[in-house]
Amino acid sequence: MTVLKGADIDRFLAAPRPDRPVILIYGTDAGLVSERCRMLVAAAVADPGDPFAVVQIDGDLLSRDPVRLVDEAHTLPMFGGRRLIRVRAGERPFVAAVSPLLADPPRDSTVLIEAGDLKKTSPLRTEAERSPHAAVIACYPDGEADLRRLIVEEARSAGLTVEPAALAHLAGLLGGDRAASRAEIRKICLYCHGSSTITLADVEAIAGDSLDLGAGDLVDAALGGQPAELDVLIMRSTAMGLPSQQVLTILGRQIASLHKALLAVAEGASRRQAAERFEPPVFGPRRDRVERQLGLWTPARLERAMDRTAEAAFEARVNARMAGMIASRLLLSLANQAQPRR
Repeated sequence: MTVLKGADIDRFLAAPRPDRPVILIYGTDAGLVSERCRMLVAAAVADPGDPFAVVQIDGDLLSRDPVRLVDEAHTLPMFGGRRLIRVRAGERPFVAAVSPLLADPPRDSTVLIEAGDLKKTSPLRTEAERSPHAAVIACYPDGEADLRRLIVEEARSAGLTVEPAALAHLAGLLGGDRAASRAEIRKICLYCHGSSTITLADVEAIAGDSLDLGAGDLVDAALGGQPAELDVLIMRSTAMGLPSQQVLTILGRQIASLHKALLAVAEGASRRQAAERFEPPVFGPRRDRVERQLGLWTPARLERAMDRTAEAAFEARVNARMAGMIASRLLLSLANQAQPRR
């Protein structure tokens, strides 16, 4: 199958197949795209630092000179082994450079194409998905199960285990960019060096400031009906380069969790009890903010907010350049909607 998913991706990245020498890795999670490209480069050539084995080409250059990619791909390796031609997509289309390779695949080279988000109608994505000589790997923000697996794997490699409460809390803070998530997990592992277990207190001590300040505070200000505070936070997060997809991912999770908690309130629980049983768990000032949010929303309004968040996430994937504006517009709209009515 040309489009790889799940465990097939890991197997392919560890041992690329010569019968699929054209590889397209794309998506909105730039960190995950970069990580998978590095894994494939390491598996595809004996020495990734050898300039005779690895050739890098800018996609915009190929749009003006498409024959260059064919020439490079069919050039015989000077010292044996396989060559890797790595193409980074830019603003201009270069499918004309790739099509000949899909029709006549190279025998001694691997062509790795690294791109951002591509629409289903993108000629590059369409042709690669149809070809039996290509492998296509999409990279979108990790779901909660993926994040939990990533946390456990990183902790295990550092000789650590993770308490269930710490795992749930940290997974609720991460998402949107694999590289950023992995960096935060490794920072916590370094903090816990010499211990055997990552506790909830460890996550609160290390991840609270750096992660909550980014996406968590934005989400809380939006769902807490605080547009003035949110406006300031948006400017700060933009200056920090916080990925918009990460914000939308965490916003979606928070809305779903609030909806579940409000159903518990409808069955007789108090808002404080619902906040105490919130999933993933919240503590300290964050618990107070969640309790406030439970008093501002109804299940029906949250369901509409879920739909709007899903639509915004899709729109941001399709139009990556406008992702920041799309996320900001949604957050401010929700903040105004959630303001307490006099």
